[in-house]
Amino acid sequence: MSNIDPVVSILINNYNKEKFCEKAVKSAINQDYKSIEVVFFDDGSSDSSLKKIMKIKKKHNNIKVFKNKKRGEIFSQNQFNAIRNSLKICKGKIICILDSDDFFKKNKIRKVVNFFLKNKKSEIVFDLPVLFKNNFEQERVENNYFKRKNKWPKFPPTSCLSFRKKSLQKYINKINYKDLNELWFDFRISTFFALKRNQFNLINDNLTFYRQNLDNYDKKYIKFFNREWWKRRYQAFLFLKKLNNKKFNKNIFTIDYLITLTINKIFFII
Repeated sequence: MSNIDPVVSILINNYNKEKFCEKAVKSAINQDYKSIEVVFFDDGSSDSSLKKIMKIKKKHNNIKVFKNKKRGEIFSQNQFNAIRNSLKICKGKIICILDSDDFFKKNKIRKVVNFFLKNKKSEIVFDLPVLFKNNFEQERVENNYFKRKNKWPKFPPTSCLSFRKKSLQKYINKINYKDLNELWFDFRISTFFALKRNQFNLINDNLTFYRQNLDNYDKKYIKFFNREWWKRRYQAFLFLKKLNNKKFNKNIFTIDYLITLTINKIFFII
């Protein structure tokens, strides 16, 4: 890579992840692509996260640390605010998102940059994750992600997201519906770009280690018995309606939507 390679900003959002955040930051600064900066946004952690990262920062001049003193009560909104505020202070032309309990392969940023250099009109790209359950158990995820015509896409997790900065800056506020508090950044931005920008690009390589939360109510089969999962699914349809009412109307007589609507009426009195 030459000295005119585009700067890549890696935005790391952290809240009480002292066990993992060092590995996330080190995986960012130790990339084989060197024109990078790391923006570490600590969302008012009460553990030793910030102390650990400040030690790393003393040895590296390409790490910016932002400490949020007032954390909100809605977790999904906190994540959104962290990314939006980090975006304001970063200088990279390309943005990679990294949750503080995940980490990157050493060649990820180089491959992301190469993709954007070769695909001038692309605004967003995903890579494939490696599920990282513990230090001994890893699982490469195959490429089963895709764009759907009238519905949200099936997409990889947050840490597999990369953008052109100018595109993310332009559209990020268009997904900030505060009433849809069950919808996280990855769903909102992936759906927006897929349905409004016709953008769904994928690097067919496992470049991100993603720590799978074993308590996550999205787990296969368990999710169908969780009220919060159904609430989030209903909000997903509402988000679709806000983005594109014509595409939303294609769903209102589907079994998926009718079941989702019925369950939400029973449990949440919508």
